[in-house]
Amino acid sequence: MKKHRWMNDDSDELMLAILELKNLAEARAFLGDLLTEKEIRGASNRWKAARMLSFGAAYRKIERITGMSSATISRIQKIMEGGLGGYSLMMRKLK
Repeated sequence: MKKHRWMNDDSDELMLAILELKNLAEARAFLGDLLTEKEIRGASNRWKAARMLSFGAAYRKIERITGMSSATISRIQKIMEGGLGGYSLMMRKLK
């Protein structure tokens, strides 16, 4: 796996903390304290767009539902095709 600049001891500690979350209430509490409302909405929209892309939704439909630009949706599509594999991993886990 290619190492990205954000991959360091601090980000590893964050990932390990996330792994300790046991349920939706804990995730809401932790991420609600850690991230701004805008960051949570942005991440939620990216996840929604990725799920919609995985089901074959057209960009225009994703734009309409999420309010994202086609450029942002295109970036998500490219990450799904050549990123770290996280999107596809979670899609498989949540089937």
